[in-house]
Amino acid sequence: MKSPQKSTIIFVHGAWHWGGCFQKVSTLLSAQGHPTLLPDLKSHGFDPATYDQVADIADYTASIATLLGNATEPVVLVGHSMGGVALTYLGEKYPEKISKLIYLTAFMTPSEKSVNNYLFSDGYKNDPDAKDLFDIVAGSPDKKGVTLNTHDAAKVRSSFYGDCSEHDAAVAARNVIPTNTTAPYVALTVTTPSRFGAIPRVYIECTKDRALPLSQQRQMQADVPGAKIVTLESGHSPFFSHPDHLAEIIIQEAR
Repeated sequence: MKSPQKSTIIFVHGAWHWGGCFQKVSTLLSAQGHPTLLPDLKSHGFDPATYDQVADIADYTASIATLLGNATEPVVLVGHSMGGVALTYLGEKYPEKISKLIYLTAFMTPSEKSVNNYLFSDGYKNDPDAKDLFDIVAGSPDKKGVTLNTHDAAKVRSSFYGDCSEHDAAVAARNVIPTNTTAPYVALTVTTPSRFGAIPRVYIECTKDRALPLSQQRQMQADVPGAKIVTLESGHSPFFSHPDHLAEIIIQEAR
């Protein structure tokens, strides 16, 4: 008898990144029978738009909304870093299409707060783990984007890829975009118990993260209670540095 198909898993990348950054983990999941999809958000990766052509969070996440609309069974969404904003928005909008939301060291914000409320808080700005991050990130002159100083390779690596191999850090350097739209930074999603609140959630906290420090991850876990917490001894990009362990967690939680 044919075994039932395992859950489809859609990965949502973070700021400046691209869908293919999850390729290592995707390959491991596919080998275990999980269909995986690695879309690019608008203005990232192979998407032809530029950061200043993104209207809002709905426009930013349209590629994922299309995948959800075409899904015949509920899927698992895994969102990394800024991708957590997309998870919250899509969870409220398409709860019938999603079986689980997995936040991977991601922004999980309550209805009354945006990402910027956390980034500009004293706790975040004064966290020593985030010092290098604030040295390389700034608003764009047109105020429509957030720039990453990719020329400061040492601080980019320290913030995002501190426990990654030279090879993976080099791959990232060739694929990150220099300016991210402000859309996910300012987005506010009013969530409701019957929609977003009805979807099981998992939060994978990364203890060595120097882009989204553990203190901020745990603050958001407290601000949006109800997620199962899984701890991973990793920096900000475990899809590069710990793909096997990350795949094991996702397989376990996607059941």
